[in-house]
Amino acid sequence: LEAGVSVTAVVDMRPPGTSALRAAVRAAGVRVFDEAQVGGTDADGHGALRAVHVRTGDATLTLETDLLATSAGVDRHLHLHLHLGGTSTYDTRLGTAVPSASLPGQWLAGAVTGRLTLADALAGGATAARAALGLAGEATAPGTDDVDEDLPGLMWQVPAPDGDESRSFVDLHRDATVAGLWRAVDAGATHVEHVKRYTLVGTGVEQGRAAKVLAAALVAARAGHAAAAVGTSGSRPPVEPIPFHLVAGRAQGARFEPIRTTALHAEHVALGAVFEPAGPWLRASRYPRPWETLDDTVRREVRAVRTGVAVADVSTLGKLDVRGPDAAWVLDQLYVTPLASLPEGKARYAVLCHLDGSILDDGVVMRTGAQRYFVTTSTGHAAAVAEWMEEWLQTEWPDKRCWVTPITEQFTTVAVVGPDSRALLARVAPGLAVDREAFPFLAVRTATVAGIADAQVARVSFSGELAYEVSVPWHDGPTLWRALLAEGASLGVTPYGLDALQVLRIEKGYLIVGQDTEALTTPHDAGLGWMVPTRKPFVGRRSLERIAPRADGRAQLVGFRSNDPHLVIPEGAALTSALGEPPMPIDGHVSSSRYSPTLACALGLALVRDGRARLGEVLHAPLLDGRVASVTLVDPVHYDPEGARRDGATTNE
Repeated sequence: LEAGVSVTAVVDMRPPGTSALRAAVRAAGVRVFDEAQVGGTDADGHGALRAVHVRTGDATLTLETDLLATSAGVDRHLHLHLHLGGTSTYDTRLGTAVPSASLPGQWLAGAVTGRLTLADALAGGATAARAALGLAGEATAPGTDDVDEDLPGLMWQVPAPDGDESRSFVDLHRDATVAGLWRAVDAGATHVEHVKRYTLVGTGVEQGRAAKVLAAALVAARAGHAAAAVGTSGSRPPVEPIPFHLVAGRAQGARFEPIRTTALHAEHVALGAVFEPAGPWLRASRYPRPWETLDDTVRREVRAVRTGVAVADVSTLGKLDVRGPDAAWVLDQLYVTPLASLPEGKARYAVLCHLDGSILDDGVVMRTGAQRYFVTTSTGHAAAVAEWMEEWLQTEWPDKRCWVTPITEQFTTVAVVGPDSRALLARVAPGLAVDREAFPFLAVRTATVAGIADAQVARVSFSGELAYEVSVPWHDGPTLWRALLAEGASLGVTPYGLDALQVLRIEKGYLIVGQDTEALTTPHDAGLGWMVPTRKPFVGRRSLERIAPRADGRAQLVGFRSNDPHLVIPEGAALTSALGEPPMPIDGHVSSSRYSPTLACALGLALVRDGRARLGEVLHAPLLDGRVASVTLVDPVHYDPEGARRDGATTNE
């Protein structure tokens, strides 16, 4: 009526009542049929609605109309309350569900409480609407006097004349009928959430707005329960459906995936870098000189790391600020590695597991204060690790005073690597004691570097060489990078990219989670069993104590060397111990493979069934070109197994 629509009649199944709503409708000149039902409809030759048949007692009236609107009562917008895990209670006085109680930190107001009634709705509408309804004066405050007293007499079903309820629809989105609800209840699904899953009522795009109150009342009637005892089902995000056109057409060409670059991207471009995607980032893979082939460039960059000094942009490593009085406890529970005992100013390599004991990620955890940690993750798992920590804090440990903040884009991090890295660091940070005794392996220091105050310097290495990771505010990254290149010019400082980094880490047997691990790879499978404590609890520990993760036949990470020293086995190649007609037994596959200029041979890492017990065995790799390569399984640490070079050794061990 407020919108100017001509309303022919209201057909109400309930007995006559005296509510303000009925009085207002009648005052506007609209016919109201009490104890009446819609018994059928007529359509014109094009299928459009022409008339509605109304049954009143023993009589049937035909009303000409082009629209039939149906209502099954009022449903409050409880979606956000239900998304947070709240519960609802059916209020027989209001004929709808209301929140059972407020949740911690939640304030309920307005219609969701059940107190916004006719007077409140009219108070917020147009004056013309009030006049059309024949109401005068100001609206009263919400209260019990404004409740539609006819609501307790609601009837929830129009009985089918022939008793066939298969055409009495409850949810028009899911084509769910009264007959379907009866089948669910008769099968024992008397809980409203069970009925929802049995019939799919309330799972359409409207998330039960039009059906869940009606469905709950019908279930209660069929099961012989009070409607208040049944309640209504929950709902899922989003509160409002998202139209397809809002998300269409984005994944095309350059818009297929957002391009993220580091603060040093322009510096890499100026040096002629070739880029490649790495997780969500664009990273420099190498810095070729005009006369070099790809292999020439990689060998030069690897040689610089092993014999002199080189720098790499590692800003894409995930970084998390974890702080609070309970931060040590939380990290100790999440990580396999003991972290509560980590002293200030020190770092530890740490592994994170899923609940099933498989590896989720690895990284370095640095304790930078009594209640503060600087946590690094692999480039591709930064978001997943942050979400994993938040899930535990919000669902299992909400009382713990610990806060996790992603800070990957807040810091530029440059790795300074090689036997001469100590000398270069001393030049750009003259106030920092960098000798071996003052700055041991896995130490973390704060200093002024390249004129940038409070830079964080950590002695960690992903190459096996003496190395430092220097982190400064994101916008100060170019200043740090230029200073390292300028001060290191006389030392022959060389930028290196991902191609060289892959060679360096494979030579040392350092894994990349997701490349050298599979969905079920555990720390024991990856050769990290020495990290698993015997008593400390951590997420995934119970699963690791089962028999299956320690059973024979599991794929284990090992190293291999190609028996043709110049043949690089393609990553992903299958490894078999028995050549012959297909199907051949598959013993494992190559996970990482490169040519090592340091050791003058092709080598790599592989996941092989019972691999650690098979070192020295020769396996075969059928290649796509028809050739069959052979490899010898070896320890995954191909280079400097004693780890002497991480403290600055100047000769190969």
